[in-house]
Amino acid sequence: MYSRLGKTDNRGMNRPVVLIIEDDPSMQEIMAAMFEDHGGFRIGGVGQNGFEGAMLACDLEPDLVVLDYCMPRWDGDRTAIFIREQCPGLKIIAFSAALQTCPEWADDFLDKTRIEDLVPLAEHLCAAALSR
Repeated sequence: MYSRLGKTDNRGMNRPVVLIIEDDPSMQEIMAAMFEDHGGFRIGGVGQNGFEGAMLACDLEPDLVVLDYCMPRWDGDRTAIFIREQCPGLKIIAFSAALQTCPEWADDFLDKTRIEDLVPLAEHLCAAALSR
């Protein structure tokens, strides 16, 4: 079952939990730093490939998944389909240089060349989920 948006962390703050599924270690570090520097999110985990990310999503029940498309083991399509079946309420951002448009399985899409827009987009998706 999907948990409600945001989890209380050890500082008593209710911040949305983000799962990053990305196979490039440097991109993992950049994204994690961006969310941590913002302060309004908590990194729940990082999946090195689609399969690992899908398993983490089931364990962590994050509020938001940032999902690369081209990865080893499972690509973004297969990963997202599995995650949607197991955790239908979470939000997914397709974050890829290979895609030109938002895939059907994603709540939104961001080209990797626009990485500076990632945290504002995550804020928007999480705020929209809270307002329902």
